[in-house]
Amino acid sequence: MEPENHFQFCFDLSFEAKLNYYIPTAYVVGHTDTITYLEKKASPDVLQSMGIIIQNLDINTQKLLSICKQLQPEAIFNKYRTKSKSAKKIEDLLKDEKLKWGIEQFIKTSLAQFYTLVKENDFPFSLNLGKDKDFRISRIATQNPSLTTKLHFDKHDNGISYTLLLQDADTRFYPSNTKITLLLDDPAWVVAHHKLYQLKEINSKKVTPFLTKKVVEIPSKLVPDYFEKFIKDIAKKVDITATGFEVITRETIQNCTLQLVHDFFKNCYFIGLLFDYDGYIFDSTKPKNTHSEIDLKDLNNIQLVQYKRTEAEIAYTETLLDLGLNKNDNNLFELKQNVTNLDPYANIQWAIENKEKLASLGFSLENLKIDGKKIDSNAVTIAFSNTIQNDWFDIKMIVICDDFEFNFSELIPNIKNKNRLFALPNGNYFLIPSEWMTRYSAMAKLAKIKNGNLAVLKSNFAVFEDIPQLKQALHVKESIQYQPSPLVKATLRPYQIEGVQWLLEHYNNGLGACLADDMGLGKTLQTLSTLVSVQEKLEVEKAENIQLDLFGNEIPLAKEYLKALIVLPSSLVFNWYNEARKFTPHFRRIQYVGQDRKLLSKKLEKYDLIFTSYAVVARDLSILEKYQFRYLILDESQYIKNKNSKIFKAINQLQTTHKISLSGTPIENSLDDLWSQMQFINPNILGSYAFFAEHYKFPIEKKQDENSLAELKTLVSPFILRRTKEQVLKDLPELSEQVFYCEMEPEQEKLYEEEKSKARNALLKTDGSGIDKINIINTLMRLRQLSNHPKMVDASSEMDSGKYMAVTRYLETLVQSNQKTIVFSSFVSNLEFYKKWSLENKIDFCELTGATPQKERAYQVQKFQEQERSKLFFISLKAGGVGLNITKASYVLFLDPWWNPFAEKQGIGRAHRIGQLNKVNVVRFITKNTVEEKIIRLQENKKLLSDALLDEQHISPELEENLDFILT
Repeated sequence: MEPENHFQFCFDLSFEAKLNYYIPTAYVVGHTDTITYLEKKASPDVLQSMGIIIQNLDINTQKLLSICKQLQPEAIFNKYRTKSKSAKKIEDLLKDEKLKWGIEQFIKTSLAQFYTLVKENDFPFSLNLGKDKDFRISRIATQNPSLTTKLHFDKHDNGISYTLLLQDADTRFYPSNTKITLLLDDPAWVVAHHKLYQLKEINSKKVTPFLTKKVVEIPSKLVPDYFEKFIKDIAKKVDITATGFEVITRETIQNCTLQLVHDFFKNCYFIGLLFDYDGYIFDSTKPKNTHSEIDLKDLNNIQLVQYKRTEAEIAYTETLLDLGLNKNDNNLFELKQNVTNLDPYANIQWAIENKEKLASLGFSLENLKIDGKKIDSNAVTIAFSNTIQNDWFDIKMIVICDDFEFNFSELIPNIKNKNRLFALPNGNYFLIPSEWMTRYSAMAKLAKIKNGNLAVLKSNFAVFEDIPQLKQALHVKESIQYQPSPLVKATLRPYQIEGVQWLLEHYNNGLGACLADDMGLGKTLQTLSTLVSVQEKLEVEKAENIQLDLFGNEIPLAKEYLKALIVLPSSLVFNWYNEARKFTPHFRRIQYVGQDRKLLSKKLEKYDLIFTSYAVVARDLSILEKYQFRYLILDESQYIKNKNSKIFKAINQLQTTHKISLSGTPIENSLDDLWSQMQFINPNILGSYAFFAEHYKFPIEKKQDENSLAELKTLVSPFILRRTKEQVLKDLPELSEQVFYCEMEPEQEKLYEEEKSKARNALLKTDGSGIDKINIINTLMRLRQLSNHPKMVDASSEMDSGKYMAVTRYLETLVQSNQKTIVFSSFVSNLEFYKKWSLENKIDFCELTGATPQKERAYQVQKFQEQERSKLFFISLKAGGVGLNITKASYVLFLDPWWNPFAEKQGIGRAHRIGQLNKVNVVRFITKNTVEEKIIRLQENKKLLSDALLDEQHISPELEENLDFILT
């Protein structure tokens, strides 16, 4: 009932002659420790006058009130009157035997629920309240254990006499010596000694003969018939004692059977023991130790059979404990498991795996059943066969057992749905082993079923890693030993040789690859070295297949061009071209950019290396898609991370035989990015995006499903080579990172708080109209700009910037200390303030922004690297985040946080790379109590994915989810 209610409900039973049942009536009284008189029935009018709303009551009280209302004669008449057109009152309905039976079933069901609820919830309860309504006289106690029944038979010369005894936890009594009110026959409920009891095992009608006499006499000639009709069934349910009968004692265990007990709350199956004492089975979880039956096979020689449990059961228990099981508080056996990752079927699988040992120790598994269906416990094997059809593995797997045989493909739906119970044609269950659920999970998700066989993409060979029978038949070409070619004008480090070898192995097997080495580890050189090796292999193959004319002379063949299309950010085209000229001068190369592309497009097949940009590919797709390139290579391949972008779609329409993607960003940290990368290098390796989202993205990101994460890593790890500087460059100088927190100036802070307040009102709508994503972009951009300098939002503002003053003081110290420094910012306008400061203080600097001409960029880098007087290098995010080698800088400053931490890492990689001799110091300037600080905290907690604001047209779901936090 509701806490602190000013009322309480009571229930009284009184005999209703019309129905021939005790029917309950609900009363309501003021809340008090002692209930005296019941005067107000809980009618709608009374409840309304007391301010009681039925819908606000607890569910059990509502059920009881409903039952009381439904069992009134008038209510029953109205419920069933449509069944008889001539009926005028309830008595008329009861004259129809079919209607009477239906009404009685309704009453019995309702009363059984009523008594159970009253007992379980200890509602105030009375019997036959009387006219004076004195509850104290007629109150009945409800909190009582069930009554058990005992029968005693006494055989004598004239027949058999028997008595019935009732017993609760404290007392035993004969019905004839006690006033007993029979409330319900089945299930049996009675009142005795002013207590409400449920009568176990027997129908209360069996008690009726003993209400008026203690002993019932059965004449000899009636004994056979009486026992057959009246005693036979009850004798199986109650305890029996007897005198004058032959007594047979059975106390030897004939069989011990394992049974399954399901714990609903833990959703786990435990093992219980059933002991067969040659005719009666004792459940090890029950306290019952003896059982008696009357053997009526020979009615002229009736026998009393007594079954007694013995200490011999202990040996079976100890055997299971010795085998490694534990015994819980419910006398059930279980394996010790991780509670947070409970396998519901672990104990069943253990029993099946140990079937032979258990049988040798006297245990039977014949009673292993779930939902009445037997679990097949026979040993099972799988027969494998595998052939290769073009780009697919065609796999046939047959599950074989003594009793059945079927295609493994029939288990695929169960494995996908994590349902280990597979229904067999014979009606039994086959429990799919837990290791199968793990071992074949990825294959089940990715395979297509064709004629009962499994078709798996060749690029998905990693799913066979833990399946030896299939792994051995993959026909993957063995690894090669790569020897650097003299045509590569550079000395490769050991890890670079390993990288080239890895790329060549994927080339030989016709598989794409993603080289994801840390920034500054030489991905360009490794790629060019790979292409040299590929070209050398082509020339060898060509020489082996040389053609002769009719006179035996060699026919000169046209040069076999490599035709590798290398797609880059616009700012890197020239860099790659120069690197190729430096390291692989023999390659015929071209830059497919600029205004004269139309002329160049006709000659692309005559080049080894074709360098172009993502933007050009998108614009010239109709031209480029007509060519068949031998290699398609993407540098900074995060450019295709947006699966809906024009660039992604264009890249995937290009025709090529082999693919490589290069990225210093660890793509496994962004699952959408990962799908895009893998879709490029090995199409459909992770299925469609919808499939990927359902099976990997959402389970990993939303549920932190470790199994899905492990499975995904297994699928992609053969195609991603990731080495960090710390792993391979032991000689790289130290890198230190720190955050420099800046205070806003008072006026700046006041303006920021005003803008933030407006932003909260505008963005955090409560009318259900949703969030305007463009408004989010613009608003957060404005707050970021205010965090840096008020002049960024209002050029005429006279306000000072706390961060500007802190940064210029820091730069002044660095310049005086003769330290070369890179200064990064997301905003070109922000860099202008510091360029102006440098000019005013006569500090020489270099700059690189989107406005810097292509040819000027290399000069700016060269100037900073070679001229001692150039101390500062101002670089914007989009212009200089990738592809630059600036090893002379010992300090890297970030004026504002880059929402993608990996983009920041790329910025750091411009200085902390091969060739750097100085310690690199990274300093991030963050304005306190602003959106900058909030985003940094979200990044640290991994609540915000890395691409939140890198793309100005993209707002990630994580940013929307945390918008309230950002704007507090």
